Amino acid sequence: MKSFGVHLFFLLFLAAIASVTVQAFTGTYGINYGRIANNILSPDDVVTLLRAAKIKNVRIYDFDQSVLKAFSGTGLELVVGLPNENLRDVSANADHAMNWVKDNVLAYLPDTHIRGIAIGNEVLGSSDEFSGFLLGAIDAAYAALEDAGYGKMEVIVTETGWASHGDENEAAATTNNARTYNYNLRKRLAKMKGTPLRPKSVLKVYVFAIFNENLKPGPTSERNFGLFKPDGSISYDIGFHGFKSSSADSSLLSLKEIRASSWSGSYSIILTMATALLLVL
Repeated sequence: MKSFGVHLFFLLFLAAIASVTVQAFTGTYGINYGRIANNILSPDDVVTLLRAAKIKNVRIYDFDQSVLKAFSGTGLELVVGLPNENLRDVSANADHAMNWVKDNVLAYLPDTHIRGIAIGNEVLGSSDEFSGFLLGAIDAAYAALEDAGYGKMEVIVTETGWASHGDENEAAATTNNARTYNYNLRKRLAKMKGTPLRPKSVLKVYVFAIFNENLKPGPTSERNFGLFKPDGSISYDIGFHGFKSSSADSSLLSLKEIRASSWSGSYSIILTMATALLLVL
């Protein structure tokens, strides 16, 4: 992989400045928080929504200050994205990399639990999201790491999901398929099992994504990966609670009913590798 050296450099770089135990992920389930939309909830309300759904691991695609501040004191575990447009600069200059980390990571610690940095977006992604292929892809990554001398690294999937709606030529992008895939994935993760190659290494995943994002370019499917609608109600039922809406199930919770919950957690920091996989020493 052409970009592997860059990812490894940042892994060692951030590990060197962290004086705490490395702990990247709580449990097995995480979610991607994309914001290419003009109709989604505010960051503060997203925190409330995630607490209602009991999703603690969150990955964002940039370093937006309003999001980082909203997550402060919540106990949510955050992975911050280093956008593709910044990759060349920080990989070529260690001082620039250090300044980026100071401004966008260290400045928010320890109140905002930033556990890692995702380097780039869709650098190592795959278009095939079937669960069998997913497990095979993870084992392929483990095998490659062993061949490279990094057999003790952990692999965490940072994007997988299914669109609930698409164009005429995207026949598989249906609500039923999206529900089936995400329900079965959540059920699989709840079993706390590994892959065929690493059965004792518990599978950990960031699902794509929280919201349908109405301003994303590309085919219709790109705007319909959300587990939740922009108002916080569920897109389809896989067992999560969302906010009430006129069309939502009456069992869903309101903002007022769910703001009271809180989490606490210990601070640590790691680095993520690319967007398809996250590696932990």
